[in-house]
Amino acid sequence: MSTEPDDLHDHRPVDDMRGKSILVTGAAQGLGQVIARQLAARGVVVAALDIQDTGRTVDLIEAEGGRALRLRGDVTVQSSIEEGVNEIVSTTGRIDGLVNCAALFTTLQRRPFMELDLGEWERALAVNATSVLLCTRAVAPRLVAQRAGAIVNIASNVVSYGASEFLQYVSSKSAIIGITRGLARELGDHLVRVNTVSPGMVTTDITVAQHGDEYRKRVIDTQCIKEPIRPRDIAEVVSFLLSDASRYITGQNILVNAGSHMGPA
Repeated sequence: MSTEPDDLHDHRPVDDMRGKSILVTGAAQGLGQVIARQLAARGVVVAALDIQDTGRTVDLIEAEGGRALRLRGDVTVQSSIEEGVNEIVSTTGRIDGLVNCAALFTTLQRRPFMELDLGEWERALAVNATSVLLCTRAVAPRLVAQRAGAIVNIASNVVSYGASEFLQYVSSKSAIIGITRGLARELGDHLVRVNTVSPGMVTTDITVAQHGDEYRKRVIDTQCIKEPIRPRDIAEVVSFLLSDASRYITGQNILVNAGSHMGPA
């Protein structure tokens, strides 16, 4: 008699995400918007949440044949997030995952750490790191109750090599990796997975305007694959980590940087 698991030879696709409901923070623009659109293209009902209006994101998703909820909330305020989660559940009847993408980046001022404004330091930690805790607190009880779900936190490749005069950003993104690993341990017994995606320099209108062609070319020269990283390249990895195809991946920091940095051995 065979002792193999019943599903050992079951080759049905496990990356089918149709019908799932996932909250994406920071979804009004940039990478968050692209992640939301990519998930919707795979049949996910996307709850697009941002402190800014997410109407443009929802319009794009619906024009592409997808479904999305237009939510407005502050990821640094627990009650604001919980209101959004309650709306998701009341509308779709479920919630299956969370993407913590909300972040401060372009508005942060580069300056020596001795001159760093403590107010900006605290705000960066609140939006970039503490929000991960607060959003997870709002979503996790429902994932635990159904013994299924996935959370993806967006950090940055900058954590791997540091960055001069940008301590508030590097520190806040570094914290995300620690939060991910702690949450993975706490939620693993409930079959809830938690991972981090750390993008390299992603080519967007914002990064083009901020860094210019010459700087971006220097970054690309450090990559093994010398092509610009597109937002959709990050979104594809996020989608994979939210799907059942990654059911045994948790507590990991996935570098999506075309090989510019390969992490520890």
